[in-house]
Parts: sequence; C-alpha cells; structure tokens
Amino acid sequence: MSFKSFRLLAAASVLALSLADAQAQAPMPRQAPAAGAIVAAKGGEEMRFVREDLWRAAQLQQSVVGGDTLRTNAIGNLAILFADQTQIRVGRNSTLTVNDVAGGGSGNTQLSLQAGNIWARAARGGSGVDVKTPAAVAAIRGTDWSLSVDGSGKTSLIVLEGVVELKNEQGAVTVRQGEGAVAAVGQAPTKFVLVSPNDREQMLFYMSMREVFINLPTTTLENKQFEAESTRIRALPPEARTTEDWLTLAESLMNSGNRRAAAAPLAEARSRPMARAQRARADYLEALMAGADRRWQDAIRLFERAKPGLDSRRRGWAEYGRYAAASLADPKRVQPVPKIPVRDPRTAEISAYLTGFRQDLRSAAAEAAAAEKKFPNDAGLAILTASLARDLDHREDMYAAYERARAIDPSDPNVVAFGATIKADYARDIDGALADLYKVVKTDPNFSLLNQIGLLEQSRGAFVEAEAAFRRALDMESQNPIPYNNLAILLLDQSRVTEAGTLIDKALALDPPTAYTARGRYLLQKREMAQAIESMLAGSAVNPALSNDQVTLADGYFQNGDYELAWQTLDNADRLDPRAPIVPILRTAFALDLYLADKAILAAREALKRYRDRGGDYAGISVSKQTGSYPVEAYRFINLHDWARFYADRTFDPFEAQGYFDQAIVSRPGLFPTEPTLDSAEGTELNSAALNLSIQGLLLDPLAVAGRIGRYDPIRRPFLDTEIGGGPVVRGGQVGWQSSVLTNGFSNEPLPTSFSLSASANEARGNLSADNERGRGITFSLGTAPNAADRFMFIGWANEGQPGLTDIDRLDYTRQVERDSTSLFGVAGWSHTFGYRNVLSTAVFATRNDTLDRGELWDYRPFPSTQTLWQEKQRVDGLVGAVSHAIGFGDFNLRYGLEAQAGKVRYNGLLETYRYFFPEREELPPEASAFDSPFRGGRAYADILWRPNDRFEAQAGIHRTFLDLKDAAPDVWASPRFGLGVSPLEGQWLRAAYIENADTFLSYTLAPTTTVGLIPNDAPASGPTKSLVLRWDAEWTPRIFTALEYQRQTLKDLSVPIINTVDSFSGIDKARAEWLAATVNVWLGHGIGVFGTVGGATSKILATSDDLGGAGIGEPVPYIPERFARFGMTFVHPSRLRFTLTQNLIGERSGNYDNDRLESYWTTDAALTWETPDRRFQVGLTALNLFDQRYDFGFDIPAPGRTVAASVKARF
Repeated sequence: MSFKSFRLLAAASVLALSLADAQAQAPMPRQAPAAGAIVAAKGGEEMRFVREDLWRAAQLQQSVVGGDTLRTNAIGNLAILFADQTQIRVGRNSTLTVNDVAGGGSGNTQLSLQAGNIWARAARGGSGVDVKTPAAVAAIRGTDWSLSVDGSGKTSLIVLEGVVELKNEQGAVTVRQGEGAVAAVGQAPTKFVLVSPNDREQMLFYMSMREVFINLPTTTLENKQFEAESTRIRALPPEARTTEDWLTLAESLMNSGNRRAAAAPLAEARSRPMARAQRARADYLEALMAGADRRWQDAIRLFERAKPGLDSRRRGWAEYGRYAAASLADPKRVQPVPKIPVRDPRTAEISAYLTGFRQDLRSAAAEAAAAEKKFPNDAGLAILTASLARDLDHREDMYAAYERARAIDPSDPNVVAFGATIKADYARDIDGALADLYKVVKTDPNFSLLNQIGLLEQSRGAFVEAEAAFRRALDMESQNPIPYNNLAILLLDQSRVTEAGTLIDKALALDPPTAYTARGRYLLQKREMAQAIESMLAGSAVNPALSNDQVTLADGYFQNGDYELAWQTLDNADRLDPRAPIVPILRTAFALDLYLADKAILAAREALKRYRDRGGDYAGISVSKQTGSYPVEAYRFINLHDWARFYADRTFDPFEAQGYFDQAIVSRPGLFPTEPTLDSAEGTELNSAALNLSIQGLLLDPLAVAGRIGRYDPIRRPFLDTEIGGGPVVRGGQVGWQSSVLTNGFSNEPLPTSFSLSASANEARGNLSADNERGRGITFSLGTAPNAADRFMFIGWANEGQPGLTDIDRLDYTRQVERDSTSLFGVAGWSHTFGYRNVLSTAVFATRNDTLDRGELWDYRPFPSTQTLWQEKQRVDGLVGAVSHAIGFGDFNLRYGLEAQAGKVRYNGLLETYRYFFPEREELPPEASAFDSPFRGGRAYADILWRPNDRFEAQAGIHRTFLDLKDAAPDVWASPRFGLGVSPLEGQWLRAAYIENADTFLSYTLAPTTTVGLIPNDAPASGPTKSLVLRWDAEWTPRIFTALEYQRQTLKDLSVPIINTVDSFSGIDKARAEWLAATVNVWLGHGIGVFGTVGGATSKILATSDDLGGAGIGEPVPYIPERFARFGMTFVHPSRLRFTLTQNLIGERSGNYDNDRLESYWTTDAALTWETPDRRFQVGLTALNLFDQRYDFGFDIPAPGRTVAASVKARF
C-alpha cells in the first residue's frame, strides 16, 4: 500500500506539526517586553535567553526578547510571530539571534543568522528588517523573502515580494520581486533573476511524525493479493475464521486507516493460540495503535517486543516506528536514523517521508524520484512523487508522475484518489472527483479518503455530505487534529460557532499549531478581533502556503481597519492560488466598502472569470438580500444595471441563494411608466417577481435577511447596526417630511440567527392634491439556520397610508377622492436539504388588504346639477401554501411543486345622490351594495434546466393552474414555457424564451419565475398571458456592454391603472404589445459609469368588454409610450461620495380608448450622497424633475413638479 501521508496532508490543506505534545511545559515568564513568541516547534529546538549561557528547550508561546538566540537541530523547525506581525520560519540546523525589535513605529528589527535558513513575511509598509550574516547584511523592506547561510558563510537571498538590499563592504545590490542574490565572504553580492518564482519552494514546511503510525504498512502482500485475501475473510462466517484470518482482517482494517474497527478482530486473534510470528505481528499492530494514540512509551515497548519475531520487511518498518515513537517521546534528543536497507517500495516510501521530516520537501522529492527508478513498476512510489510535486507546486512533474502511476495500476485506490485530487483542484471537476473517491471508499474506507471527500463536498456547497464525511473521519482518527479543524471550518462557514469552538478546543489539545487558523476564524466570528488576528498570524507562520488562511486573515485585517495589510494579505493569497475565485470576490467586497469603484469592477471581472473557469466559491461568504453577490453588486454600484444583470444571469445557480437575490434586485423597466419616487432617482425599477425571488433565496440562506448597514462584512460575524434618518421633502413650494429607522442584527448564539426591523413614516405636501400623501409602515424579518440541513425564515409587514390622489376641478365638473389603505403580509418558510442539490422548500403566505375609498362628485353639465357621495370598503384576505422540491442530476436541475390558496373578498359600497333645483335639493334613494366572494386556486408545476456547459443552457416547464371564484365557472390553464441560451463567442449571449403565465388570485409562489434568466414585462393583466422574449447581451470590451431586448406579449383581462386615481381602464379583454429596447453601459474609469437606453413599443386592443360597446378595439393600449429613453451617469469617489444624474423620456401615448394623445415629456433626476469616513453619518440630496418640467400622467391628471428631498442618517 502507498504511504498516504502526503496525500492526506494535501487533501486536508494542513501540513501538521508533530511534536506539540512534547512542548507541554509552560513557557518561562520574561521581565523585558516581549518582542514576539514561538508559535510552533518541531522538536529539539533550543533558545538562550539574553545575558544567560544556559540553553533551554524552546516552548510553545515562549516570549522572545531582544538579545535572545534560537537554534534548531537536524530535524528542528521554529515559527516565530513578532509583535510587529512579522512572521519568521527558522529551518533545521539554524542559529538566529534577535538583536533588537522595532517598536513604536520606528526603527528596524535587527537579526543575525549565523547558519541555516529562514523564511519571513512582514507587513507591507511596516518597519524594516535587517539580517546580518557572515557574508553580508540584508536590509529588507519587502514582505516575503527567504535567506540561507551555508557552512562557508555564503548568503543566498530570494525575494518573493518587496525590495531587499543585500550589501557588504565590497558592494551592494537591490533585489526585487522575482529576483535573488548571492554574497560570499569577502566578495561583492551578485544578483540573479528567478525564471519561475515559486513561493512554496522558499517556504519551510512542517511535516508530521505522528503520521508514520497511521501510514506504516501492515502487510507484505501486494495490493491486489491483500484485497483478495481480505474479501475472502469477510465472506466467511465469524465461527469459520482462523487465527490467521482474524489477524489478517485486523491488518486490513489498520491498512485502510480504521484503527477502531481493527481493535475487535485483533482482540479475537489475541484470544486464540498464536504462533511466534503471529504474536509479533499482533504486537506490531498494537504498537501502531499506541503511536497513533500518542502513547509513545507503549509504542516503543511493543515495537521492540515485536521485532525479533517479524519477517525482515516488517522488522524494518517496526524500526522506523520505534524511531518515530522515540523521537516524539524525547524531542530534545536527536535519535539516530534507522539504517534500513531499501529492498522494497514500501520501505523506500517510509525513507523518503522521514527525509522530508528531517530535511525538507525538496529532499524528499529527490529521494522519491530515485526510488522510482529503482522500483519502476510500483504505483505507490509514483503517487508519492506526484504528491510531493503537488505540494511544491511543480505541476508538470505532478502530472507526469500521476500518469506513470495510472499506467502501472489504474485501479489502485491511491491512484484513483490522487486522480480525484487532480480532477478537483486542477480540472475543477469536483463531481467526477467525488464519484471516484466514493467508489474507492466503498472498499477502502480510510481516514484520508473521508477527509478528502469532506473537503470536496464542502467546496461545492454540499454541507450535509461534508459534515457526514468529516464525522466518519473523526470516528476513525479521534487523535488526529486535522478532521477536527476541517469540521470546525465547515461549521464556521454555517455560523455554527458554538459547535465549532468545541472542536477547535479538541484540536488545540491534540496539536496547538494546527488549530491556530481555525481558532482565529472562530474568534473573528465572535468579534474578538485582536485575538483573532494574532491567532491567524500564528497559523500563517506555522503554514504560510495556505491561500484560504490568508483570505481569512485578510478579512480580519479589513474588519479591523488595517486596509493596507488586508490588501497585502490578499496579494499573498493570490500568489499561492492564482485560480481561486474567493480572492477577487473579497477584493470586490473590500473595494465596494471603500468606494473604490474601479478596483471593485476589476476584481469583479476577475472573480467572475475564475468563477466560470473553476466553479462557484462562495462557501462561508455572507450575502444579503439587499446587495446580492459582491461581483454583481460592483456593476450595480455605478448603475450599470444591465451589465450586472448579464453576470447575474450567467452565474445563476438554482441551489445558491445569491443568484435569486441578484435577479430580484436587478432593474427591469416595464411596459407602463410609473410615478417617479425618491428611490427611482437611482434608476432601479424592480419587477413584480422580486418578492418571490427574494423569498426563494432566503429559503436557501435565511441569514441573509439582514446585512451590515453602511458596511460589507464578507465573513459573517455578530453585529447590531441601527440607522435613524429623516429630512424635509419640498414639492410645489410646500414642505413635507420623511423619517425611518432600521435595525439589523446577527448572532451566532444560541443558534445562527439574523433579524431586521424597520419602520418608516412620511408626509408629503405640494401644490397638487396628488402631492399630499401620508404613510407609515413596519417590517420585521427573521432567519435562522440551526444545522446544515434545515433553515427557517419569516417576513412580516404592516403598512397604512393615504396615497395622493388627483382632484378634478373644472367649471362643469369637480371630483375629490380619498383613500385609506392598510396592508398586512406575512410569510413563514422552512427548507430542508436531503443532500447535494436536493432541497425541499415550503412556505405559507398570509395577507390582508383593506381599502376605504371616499369621494364627492359635482356634475354641473346637465340640469339639474348632481352631487354624488360615495364610499367603498373592500377587504381581501388570502392564504397560500406552497411546497417545492429542487433536485439536480448531472447537468440537469429539476424543480417541481404544488401550491394551493384560498381567501375571500368582502365589499361594502354606499352611493348617495342629490339633485339640485336651486335653491331646492332632491335626495335620491341611497344605493347600498355588499357581497362576499370567496376564492380558491392552485398550481402544479415542473421545470427543468439543462446546462451542459458554460456556453449553452435550455429550460422548459409546464404550469397547471386553476382559479375558482364565486358565481363564476372555474378556470383551468396549462401554461408551457421554454427557453434557450447560447454563447457563440466570448462575451456574447443570445437568449430566447416563450413563456405563458396564468396567475391565481394571489401571486405568491415558490415556482421558477425566470426562464433562462428572462422575465416578461410587468403588465396589469389578471388573465393568462403569452410572451415571446428575445435578448442579446454583448460585452464588447472590458469597458463597453450592450443589450438588445424584444418582447411580444398577448395579454388578457387587462386593467390599466390611471396614475394617482382609483380608476383604471378595466374593460380590455385582450391586447397585444410589442416592446424593443437597446441599452449601452460604459465603464469610463475614475469611478464613472455611463448608461443609456432607447426603445419603443406598439400595442393594440384586440377585444373589449361588452359594456364598452366595441370602443377601443384596434386602438393602442392606453399609457404604453411609443418611445422611451433613459440616459445618465453615476460617479463614485473614495471620499464616500456618490452622484447620479439621469435624463428620462416618455414619448407620446394614448390617453383613452379613443387614442387621444398625451404629449411626450423629458425629466431630469439627480441623487447625491456622502458619508463621513467613519460611516456614522450619511447626508443625501435627491431631486426629481429637477427643471420643473410640466407634464401630465393622463388627461386632467397633472404630474408633480420639482421635488427635492434632503436626508440625514445616523448610524450606531
């Protein structure tokens, strides 16, 4: 069997430190202020305190002060974290003196390296580091660098980032990123250029001696022979098994990494008579168990007892095991290296591994390559070579070694497992990699494979499967810190902080350095920022090669206000993994937070490129329903909405919440112009599907109900933000007001829970009757995700108001109308994940809407004059229950579900009419009416999306809908939909969809609302609609984007509302509309986005109700403009200033059934906001119809003039 540690460590993304148990003594207290501390040690390292001659063992967390000297032995390794956040790794056989440490923001850290090698990472822009060697002085102003001194004193320098001056009396050279220099004693330094700089080759890795006990072979048989023998034994009934069978079964289970399961058959074998050789094999197995359980002395005793009775190969392996146990039991003493003849591949593997432990990965790789030549037909050695090449980031060597192994034995579990690693990490075929691993784990269920499965399941968002795999790995290897750390990170991704903390404590007890980063992430999510950064820095010092650890540290720096350090740390992460989408995603979030619009766009483009190349990478990154995903928000931030929509649709995943939020908040102008609002000055027009999309997203991520106010927090941590705002609203010379309060919060304890509570009130005044309106409302949202499988959410609101309505005041006719409206809404939902891409969602919606209309009409045209007073009261109560199941298989995603609704419409009306024969008045009998109209409805649907690759997708669905109203025949509709999306060239996307819709009385739904990302234009039609939607998105350059969209709709039972009235054109039984819009988005740079849309529409009334007597047939639908346009720009400045200027055109349109024309009009809107640098205050100024353009919404319905609103918001 192959020596699996390298694969294990690569899969776990942890190169573990092994001798932490030996460092259990408490560190010595120091009198002088600490310059730093030892955060990791391998074993046998020593330090000499300043002004002392005594060398003492280097302890974990031992403080280091100026004048201390540290040294390592042949296997030693140290990691030191200094107070100025400089991280230093000291290699084997090295002596380093800390002469002085920079403090107070001035001076340089002074080190002396007498021999050996060090690697360091310093804070960009921080204090410098001067390292004195026998040959030169390195004046370091860089960030990542390595330095080595050989036996003759010759000094070699490699600069990975930054600038270093290497100088001595003979000369000086300046060494920059990607360069190196050499200086011999008495000779001037010389510089060279690194052809292919590799950070990993310069880093000093730790390797775990404890892994020897887990991975030492237990059999001398070849793989296939051993598997065949194990299969034979398992097929036998227990009573038929011999002592040899039980012993072989124990060896088989140990060999697959299942120590716990091996204990029972080993005990059974021990209970029977055994030959001398069998007793020795049993002792050897028990010795391996003792070593894995950290019982070093027991392991030494059992290995010694076993050796005389073992065959020569096992005897050599036992000698290696005794060496490892003795090294761990007494790390101060350097044990003599076993001199075992290498006569077989397994011994060669062990020897290469221990070379890596004693020296470094490069030496181990060289020995493995030599062993391959000696045993060219062994797949295990080839996989070892491939694993070492992977850890050193030598990809060509890795691929070549893997191909050699596959040619030798393609069915070998270790070959299959390493092939899965290549598929996942380089080809980004995670599904294929997991399929291979699950196939192997059925026959070889070892700890390493389960850990690898857990990591891959986590990377694709399959948290249920990932947790199960990690917990199985823990059951097998409860003494290994790796699965504790990995499971803790998984739980932290889900904000299950309390559970994660327990696991991290166990990992810290087993091996503190391996858990530093996980502990830092835990503290970050507890808002203990200083301790979090310190712990993450210590973790980075232990293993500086992990890109994800650098990402977490970068977020810690950013949230702590250390922006320059955050950018530097992201640069480190990018160098370590230049393909990971998570790095530019965080760059985008940081840039948005700092109002660096251009930097956000650049990072967003890179993130989206990597996302498409490598797959989704949002695990652990918080989103909110207000902002959606960070890369898409980067374009919305400068009002390039169509560009944002392009990327939102391209990256939509029906199992990821952020895709629904992105589609919900995208701007989608409709067929009919609407009354401008203060919010619309920013150019956002939401589609009616926005609420349903948001709820569907929240069922997948209920913690997104609340996000930070005025900040971006990529890694979710506890917060409680409140914003109070208000200000005057001036319209028509009258002053009104608006006010609001918003509180958002999140807590990890006792369960991960987010909530949002908002309230608002406003009173507008103006010179038009419609300018006078009042309103107030309150909204509460709650979301919780107690475990990986279940999620719960609730949203509820209550609103009441008196909207502004237009009074008519003519000589022959006057009308005054008032409306009081109240609306209540609530939705509660639960979703459950059965497994990867297998989610059940349920929701219950409840609503109540009350309206009370009162009016007075005077009609002087006939004689006698009439006065009419009326009152209408209407209440609509409704309840909707919905269940939806989404499941993915291969390239297909299927969503299907059932929905039912019921409710009642209640109406009361009173009409009083008076005739005036001046001075007499005649009162006609009052007319009263009342009715109750219950309704019920339902929907069954199925929808399938096929996306075989990034350039093609197809979607098809069918909805079966029914609606049953009182005193009307039930309606039943079958509504098909299908669509195609094709990207023939990079940046070009062509989509077409045919969509039939038939809504029930209440439109709340969990059914898919988009077809290949397309949604029909909003239209006030209560009957079935048929829509053809065509769209061409084109990204011509990184600066220019265009979109062309065409829609043709057939609408039934159309009721066009007349703006600022309670009336509508409600007699249109059938109509057709065609709509075409061309859009351009331009990113000019310097924080400027330019946008423009031009378009036109035609419409025709095809049928009207009988009471209209054919009026309107063949005429355009009222209020659909024949031409429309919108142009503008947005400017964002890092001073936290944001300004938008927009010009709007609504062209001529029909104003009634007779096609009497309403004139076109232009309006100009502007919005300006500025925040204080600490984000505590935001001031804003918004203007609608800036130049006070006079225009009409309809006949006798004037539109408002200039409206100016000022606001101040305070946050705490």
